[in-house]
Amino acid sequence: MFNLTKISSLRWGQAIVLFAMSVLALRAEDKPALPPLKGDIAPSKNSDEPFIAQPSGLPASERQAVASGSLIGPDKIWTLPALIDEALRRNPSTSEAWQSALASEAQVGVAKSAYYPTVTLSASGGPSHATSPVYPGTTTLDQISGGPQMQIQYLLLDFGGRRAGVESARFALLSKNFDFNSALQTVVLNVMTNYYNLDYTRANVENTEAALALAQSNLESTDIRSRAGLAPITDVYQARQTVAQNQYNLENARGALSQAQVQLLTSVGMPGNSSINVAPPKERPSTKILEQEVDKLVDVALRRRPDLASKYANWRSQLETANKAEAARWPTLTTGVNLQRNYYDARVEGTNGNPTFKGKGENDTASALFTLSWNVFDGGNVANTAKAAKRQAEVARAQLMSAELGAISEVVINFIAFKTAVKSVDAAEALVTASQQSYDSTNISYKTGLKSVLDLLTAQNNLASAKATLAQSRSNLYTAAANLANATGDILPRPLAANNGSVPPPTPAQPTP
Repeated sequence: MFNLTKISSLRWGQAIVLFAMSVLALRAEDKPALPPLKGDIAPSKNSDEPFIAQPSGLPASERQAVASGSLIGPDKIWTLPALIDEALRRNPSTSEAWQSALASEAQVGVAKSAYYPTVTLSASGGPSHATSPVYPGTTTLDQISGGPQMQIQYLLLDFGGRRAGVESARFALLSKNFDFNSALQTVVLNVMTNYYNLDYTRANVENTEAALALAQSNLESTDIRSRAGLAPITDVYQARQTVAQNQYNLENARGALSQAQVQLLTSVGMPGNSSINVAPPKERPSTKILEQEVDKLVDVALRRRPDLASKYANWRSQLETANKAEAARWPTLTTGVNLQRNYYDARVEGTNGNPTFKGKGENDTASALFTLSWNVFDGGNVANTAKAAKRQAEVARAQLMSAELGAISEVVINFIAFKTAVKSVDAAEALVTASQQSYDSTNISYKTGLKSVLDLLTAQNNLASAKATLAQSRSNLYTAAANLANATGDILPRPLAANNGSVPPPTPAQPTP
């Protein structure tokens, strides 16, 4: 029971309550739900124009990407581990996945709240006027009444609906946790892929510059022979054409290098208009993983990949959602307690001998009841909701099966690609050696008049093509290694012995309820 006997006057008490409610309402209106915009876009004073006319796009004061000048030192040399570490801290996708997991954690708390009672406090008050005819006269009642009220409600029985709701939220949280781990792996893979692509484009620029220098040297040699009458002018024209072609190739290679740098910066989470110095890879990736049987790698992938775990947890969450929807078809039993105190200041006036009364006081009311509720007919709403939830669970199961098949395919394909890339590098190195020997021999023969300029230029183009092939094959080797590691749920390819045969590596920290 409430004890408010210290209130000297009912009207003053009501005034204080109304004043307090007004202050709370004003504070609620003053407190924004989201941080306000800092500038550029502001509400207009004219109600017909809700916003001041501004250029379309993102306001300068609301841009989230941090300027590069204060974060990236021009003299710092970035290695691949440093780039990965920076990406895990800076890339927006990691923050997005983490915040999504935290939101799912809050949803677990929402589901668990169904196990607790609901307590509602309220207060009401106001004047009333009533006239009742009583023969041979009438009675008029004028009073001001009001007071606090507390209601307590608790769900006693719902045929497993609460439990299913909590389990659904818990599996949804697990799914988001694994999505966060998958996002980390995706960020690492993107950084590694763009890092190796940058290294390839940089090597391509160096090879194209060497090819251009070689073409210019051949042009000078051909021009000297032409002026001495040892070569026709058409040889000079062909040599000039080769120089022009290599100049064109060099500009394209430099453009590709700049684009590769932008892609790497973006994958790290840095603005693309930054400048960055990146160290080349130091050594070739280990090929010991190729000694494993592909079936064992498939088994490791199915047990270790977080995207599969996320699909599985999502399927379980959908199953519990279907159970919750099925429980809604059955009755619920709730109990409620109502406690109320009413203060009044009343005046009763009667006519024709009816008594007149004036006074103030209070009265208390307490009640408790049990409520059994069952929707016996709702047009099929609950039944169809349960049916739809079951079908969604089947969809989630099919998605899990599809993800398993995709994971198996990725492991096998990337295993073959890595093995092919290893052999391709060896073949490309042999091709460069043979092309260099062929060019050196053709160059000597051309200078002695045994070969034509067409033979010389063909050998030169073959040498440049062989070097480009070697650069591409090395990039493919690094990328294939990264893709195989990602397909097995790891960062770098390593044999199963590195994980004690079958024990998966530890996963990053996860928010738990």
